[in-house]
Amino acid sequence: NAQSRAPKMSSRVVPSRAGPSALSRVTRTVKKHKKLTIGALLWAFGLFCVFFAPAPVKLTQEAVDAFHTSMKEVEHVESKLMHAHKTYEMAYLDQSQHKVWFWRFRPEYRKLVKDKQPPVDAAYATIRDLGRVRDGHMRIAKRNLGVWSEAGVEESRAMLWKSFESGKVFAQRQTFWDALFTILNSRDRDWISMLLDLLFRALANFTVGSIMAVISFIFSLPSFLWGYGSGLFSGTVFFVVASVAGLSLIASYLGLLYASGAAAVYGAASLVDLQRQRLAYEQQQRLRGEYGRRPHGD
Repeated sequence: NAQSRAPKMSSRVVPSRAGPSALSRVTRTVKKHKKLTIGALLWAFGLFCVFFAPAPVKLTQEAVDAFHTSMKEVEHVESKLMHAHKTYEMAYLDQSQHKVWFWRFRPEYRKLVKDKQPPVDAAYATIRDLGRVRDGHMRIAKRNLGVWSEAGVEESRAMLWKSFESGKVFAQRQTFWDALFTILNSRDRDWISMLLDLLFRALANFTVGSIMAVISFIFSLPSFLWGYGSGLFSGTVFFVVASVAGLSLIASYLGLLYASGAAAVYGAASLVDLQRQRLAYEQQQRLRGEYGRRPHGD
């Protein structure tokens, strides 16, 4: 039979002799550099949380109403607190009138100051107690929203940016004074070395300021979480996520600064090299001119 003698097509798939796929190469790279991959993923996750991540919990109308109800209690306590502050100021001013020169060594004035001390202490105790009551009502109000709500996430972002700006202000102030003293002490220095010195000082100042900013932000997170009445597990997760976000922001900022500094150093080195080549060319041309002006014998 002709059909039986025809060769049968094999159903097996012949393996390709091409090289490894892109996915396999990426997988091998990830397995080879696990720590670097984990760090890169955490960095990307932190930046996502800083700029793009939405709040996991949406605010409901019931939560908003409960928040406003608690805030009314806070406003009522704050009005009492303002009155207590005025009472304290009046009591303190009344006592200060008797604090004349060397009143501690004058028995009559020392007695008057001592008699005026109880109203001052009572007013201060009232301020302290009302402050605790206000903080309690504020904590209840924030607990109604939750730390993972839009209000909690936005407030934590505001805290991060505030710390970041404070670090930048510190670095700018230090850099200004460093630049001033560098210029005053740059009589015998060329402008390139002076600019490089200012660049390295600025990078050091911004590094210190950024590290101080992220440390300040991380240390402020526990009180922030306590204000929202967050639980242990939820608060720990939020603390870790917020810390990763802050570290990612600072790492990105410092990376951009160092890249800009490296570009500036490369540009300065290129200028120095061009200047050296120009001086060498001018010297060579001058030597050729002098040699051409020399008298030649027959």
